[in-house]
Amino acid sequence: MHGSYVSVGVFFLLGIAFVAGTFAASWLLRPHHPHREKLATYECGEKPRGGAWVQFRIVFYCLALSFVVFDVEVVYLIPWAVGLREMDAAGGGWYAIGAMALFLFILLLGWLWELKRKAYDWE
Repeated sequence: MHGSYVSVGVFFLLGIAFVAGTFAASWLLRPHHPHREKLATYECGEKPRGGAWVQFRIVFYCLALSFVVFDVEVVYLIPWAVGLREMDAAGGGWYAIGAMALFLFILLLGWLWELKRKAYDWE
């Protein structure tokens, strides 16, 4: 039992060492020639106009947040769908379906609330 923890710890430390070594090597080997154009804000080849600190409307934030919520839903839904046959064979199929139905119902209520509050209207 302790051997498995040691191997996980060694693997974790090797991962940290690899990332730190990669950062150190790139810092040592990179060319460093800063000048005004290189340090300017990059806007897809366009000359920057104004400051970089621009306030965005809250609509963008709400849409991004709901996108993240529905991505998390997919993260839970796909493994559940893959393991449903095994859950059904073990006798817990209807419980699993009910739990997922409750989860999707709560998300549907949140989505309907966003529609009612006009979170997706751009005007």
